[in-house]
Amino acid sequence: MPDVALRGLSPGLHQALKEAAEENHRSLNGEILVRLERSFRPFIVDVDALLARVAARRNRLGSLTLTANELRELKDAGRP
Repeated sequence: MPDVALRGLSPGLHQALKEAAEENHRSLNGEILVRLERSFRPFIVDVDALLARVAARRNRLGSLTLTANELRELKDAGRP
């Protein structure tokens, strides 16, 4: 596999890549590779598979019914 060196990264871009790598539990090199690979892959969505995942998640969660007041209380409770 060929090696490539990146030169000329701004300090801000370097820091952003380092932080993203940390958040994604990757090395800096791994983060850069993942981002490069994604930029060359076509973004194709398998609609049937996505809908099946949504349905499965909905079934696992069960039904949830909230009144307008309950929803407002929950929203307000999360605010400082």
